[in-house]
Amino acid sequence: MSNLYMRKTTFLVGGREITDPLTIKFSIPFGDNDKVDTIDIQVYNLKDETINSITINQVAILSAGYVDDNGVIFSGTLKKKETKWEGLDKITTFKCIDCTLDYTLGVIKRTYGRNTPASLILRELARDAGLAIGDIDLPVDFIYRSGKALNGKIKFLVSEIAKDCKAKLHINKGRMYVRDRSKGDKLGLDISKETGLIDEPEEIEEEVKTEKKVEKKNDKKNEKSDEKRDEKKSVSKPTKKKLKGYKIKMLLNHKVTTDVIIKLTSRKVNGVFRVSKGEHKGDTSGTEYYTECEVVPV
Repeated sequence: MSNLYMRKTTFLVGGREITDPLTIKFSIPFGDNDKVDTIDIQVYNLKDETINSITINQVAILSAGYVDDNGVIFSGTLKKKETKWEGLDKITTFKCIDCTLDYTLGVIKRTYGRNTPASLILRELARDAGLAIGDIDLPVDFIYRSGKALNGKIKFLVSEIAKDCKAKLHINKGRMYVRDRSKGDKLGLDISKETGLIDEPEEIEEEVKTEKKVEKKNDKKNEKSDEKRDEKKSVSKPTKKKLKGYKIKMLLNHKVTTDVIIKLTSRKVNGVFRVSKGEHKGDTSGTEYYTECEVVPV
């Protein structure tokens, strides 16, 4: 297990690398939903020259971990910066989003012809937003038989198309993921007391969205005989179910993020789980330096 006193934290923003001995505080949420996360990274006592050289809409990357094992826990865009004094400390807060400004603000007006697959549109929207593609693996690659007209903000259009494909959507470290709700990334990650697990996992219940097929009866009037005939067709109805999972806390682990498959081993829990959401928290001058997450069975 990595030594607690061998932490390594680096914040790269606007071409500037910020690291020890400056104090860096951060809270990095992540999750398997289409919400755009806004995060705060605070840096203490930066020089005015450095602060003034950093402008909004620049790439922001935060790496954290330990000298022998560290990596990127956030990659996105600087949205805003502000500096204030607290006693003798000058604190600069960098407000960032885990995507591009083009994804949140960009507007597209475009028309696709008949029989266009959703996967093609999603890939082109990712390109328009300046996002890399983490994974597009659709449960249903919906075909727009009559064509598809796009007119609106990219983030809403992507969300709409993901729903047509019965897929979940999330953005993580500047990458777009649109895929089956239960799919995850297998990294061969073992979480136990020996690898940094803190305390026993806490049992939780998490609501997950599913699609349930139901028979729907349509009453249609027969124009020739003026009689009614019943037609049944199968339709998908959104529903929710509760899934038992666990909330776990560990020493900060940069590999733990949305949809990572982990093997969890403790006194009471032993199994394979998918990370559904969580948060990295750190204070390079304090004791806080850990990862919390919620996991559900695979």
